[in-house]
Amino acid sequence: MATVALSVSHSNSEHTAAAVREEQKAYTFKIAVSMALYACLFFVLAFCGPYVLPAITLFSNAPLTDRQVAASQLLLLSDTVWVAIPVFFLGATLFSMLVTRRVVDALERLGQSARAWAAGGVSHRLQFREADRLTDLAQLLNQGWSQVGQGVETIQQESSRARTAVDSAMKIILAQGVGGSEALRQLQTTTESLDRIQAALGRFEIGPPHEPRRL
Repeated sequence: MATVALSVSHSNSEHTAAAVREEQKAYTFKIAVSMALYACLFFVLAFCGPYVLPAITLFSNAPLTDRQVAASQLLLLSDTVWVAIPVFFLGATLFSMLVTRRVVDALERLGQSARAWAAGGVSHRLQFREADRLTDLAQLLNQGWSQVGQGVETIQQESSRARTAVDSAMKIILAQGVGGSEALRQLQTTTESLDRIQAALGRFEIGPPHEPRRL
């Protein structure tokens, strides 16, 4: 039964990890599209900006000389600014790729840490790059898992001490020749519970804090 439970748990973990990766890809794609659209909008506004004032002057009740100057400016802009459109869109594409890359890198680091914690590695520590501006989030998560690790280590130590005490009590009871007593049965039940606790704690990795290698 224990083997079946472990196999099912491992299968569920793999399924969850695959689902998380799919969600991460979908989120990354949405971020990339959003960044590209925002960048294009920014460059379009920057492209249309120089046309605003001459267009207002041209279609207003301004003197004829002013409108002639505005028309000349519009013609000049049409001959020069339109040439820069490919540069604008190239800049928008590069900007969206840069921002998306930074978001993807931060998500990948967070995903690696989540998988390590899900596997029981409570000593794992999350580490972002300084450029990600997520140092406070990393510190908060690392502090939380540090407390979890300390709690698991304390439970392991205390359960080991309890198991030693229960074994000593059972030996004393058996030495006194009261092998079928209710106290002995209760101690045996306690021993089985402590064994299950130790088995559950065995999946956690306890050790010094482990930080991922800087990329």
